Amino acid sequence: MFGTLVRLADGRETPIENLKPGDLVASIRVPGLAVDVPYRAQYDWLSHHGLHGAELTEARVASITLGEHTGFVVINRRIKATPEHPIMIRRGDEWGFASAEFVQPGDFLIDEQMHEEEVVSVVRIDAPARTAAIHIPGTNTLLAEGVWVHNDLPATASSSGSGSASGSGSGSPSSSSGSSSASSSKSSGSSSFSASSSSSGSSGASSSGPASTASGTHTSLTQISQSGSTVEG
Repeated sequence: MFGTLVRLADGRETPIENLKPGDLVASIRVPGLAVDVPYRAQYDWLSHHGLHGAELTEARVASITLGEHTGFVVINRRIKATPEHPIMIRRGDEWGFASAEFVQPGDFLIDEQMHEEEVVSVVRIDAPARTAAIHIPGTNTLLAEGVWVHNDLPATASSSGSGSASGSGSGSPSSSSGSSSASSSKSSGSSSFSASSSSSGSSGASSSGPASTASGTHTSLTQISQSGSTVEG
């Protein structure tokens, strides 16, 4: 979303909408994470051994797409993302990526130094937002608002500076449709960071706990990665 601060390779931060193709950003190389493939491989990656072997690196932005989306999620009153955007978390003894809408209080975000930040609040906002989706080939990861996230663009996206992150956002390795224009993604499920035209305290806000089971317990990341029919993100 507009206004989201992304860490550059030189340590500075810049609003995501100011990035341009060729910029170097801080990134992380995750062992076992398939990158630049034409499906959402981030939901296949799961670790029970933490981030052992993960390598801090830098990567180059290949494309950026500006658009719009209705509805977004605010995590810890700071991290704003479209519901479908994958964020690296630890839940219990599992490390993996979960769509923003399925992040819950009690999960842990992962920062640049692999330290953890507990999720204490997740709020849904039903308001229009301006979005910026970027593609980072080679690693597919970036540091946004101080935590690791996935760029969520399929390999079929254009690298000319106009790749789109449109898609169903399923938590399984299904294909994602992607246009190469900066058109509105209001109803397409575009996955990106965005900035709302309203504050997080608007009347459209609601507490979010969509990954809870009927009994109120957390759904494991394993369950999320295996249930594309019930978990979309």
